[in-house]
Amino acid sequence: MSVKKDRIKVKNRINNKASGLRRKRVDSIRLDIDRIDNRIHKLLIDRASLVLKVFEAKKSVNNGKLELYRPDREYSVLSRIVSRHKGLFPIKAIVASWSEFFSGYRSMQGKLNISYLNSDEMLVKNHFGMCANYVGFDSCDGAIGSLLKKKSDVAALPFPNKKNKWFLRLPELKTIKIIGAVPFNITGFPNLLILSKQNREHPVPSVVLILIKTKKNYFSQTSNYLNDNGFVVHQGYKLDEYNSYILSSIHVKSEENIRKKINTIKNTKKIGFPLLAIILGGYAFSKKDMNND
Repeated sequence: MSVKKDRIKVKNRINNKASGLRRKRVDSIRLDIDRIDNRIHKLLIDRASLVLKVFEAKKSVNNGKLELYRPDREYSVLSRIVSRHKGLFPIKAIVASWSEFFSGYRSMQGKLNISYLNSDEMLVKNHFGMCANYVGFDSCDGAIGSLLKKKSDVAALPFPNKKNKWFLRLPELKTIKIIGAVPFNITGFPNLLILSKQNREHPVPSVVLILIKTKKNYFSQTSNYLNDNGFVVHQGYKLDEYNSYILSSIHVKSEENIRKKINTIKNTKKIGFPLLAIILGGYAFSKKDMNND
């Protein structure tokens, strides 16, 4: 019996020793993780100081007027990060982290005021982060009105469909344009479009949204013409005999490319009368899915 007990004691000592070694190994790895966390935090602090330097430099050459929200720059940064990403860490988490980084660094320069539809609250706040001011509305007109009254800097509205026709107001408003999209992943159609009075910083490469004015009797013919020439037809609205509209988009790689596409529409002889093409704005796009796991 004593021999059996001795064997059990020896086995327990071996197991305890192995367990102790595993704990030491885990503790050592956790220390490495803590060191990496500290380095990440230090780099975030360093980046903040550089953001302030850029802010001061731009303020001195722009008469103190700066745009807090720079969707094309943010998209460029995130696209670069995602393109070089590897390993098991989810891209979704990368996108979410950088969204909050952008939000935090923007807040160092001022508060970004955002109007949106109440039904889109979660999507909007996930995109713009915790360090922004939000005001929700029950209608697209309410969100646009906030932008017109300068109570908000940007408005995030649903991508147009048969039920919401807010984009038909943009030609008459003139000062408001589409400058971005939500979410950052734009391999397909975005959920929301971002409106503002500011101009896009880097308008290409991007998806450009164009409103085509046609006539009711030429509606199908115009849609087919757009499809045949590389445009994507999103929605059509037949208001009356002389006022029918088609919302379309196209990928462009240069501003010259945009001009050529617009001239193609305006100068076509295939419809029977001149088409009116109005650029509503655009947003950056990616060839890589930023929402993959």
